Amino acid sequence: MKPKTSKNLLYIAIIASVLLSAGAYTFFRHLSRKGDERLKVEVLPIAMARGWGYEIKVDGKTFIHQETIPAVPGDKHFVSREDALTTGNAVMKKLLKGTLPSLTPEEVKDLGIAITP
Repeated sequence: MKPKTSKNLLYIAIIASVLLSAGAYTFFRHLSRKGDERLKVEVLPIAMARGWGYEIKVDGKTFIHQETIPAVPGDKHFVSREDALTTGNAVMKKLLKGTLPSLTPEEVKDLGIAITP
């Protein structure tokens, strides 16, 4: 009965080694990707003559350039830098979730964005 027990222990040791190796490979691969392969997404305010806007940049390249308040009729610019960034961050969150990066009038209102007449 001893040879069979030794054989079973050998199989268990081989399987454990393979699983441990696969786990280590996956872990170190994940660590090495963190800094190099993730895209950097940022929202930057844009100062303009009539107010503020924002840009969403992905890896340093402009992905969205927004000079006016989205979902608001007319050519309305953001009154403050903070309003532009708040709106840009809301759009960025949608992008990161993989949804359409547009806002409804209700979403703009819920953000508390000031709209000049």
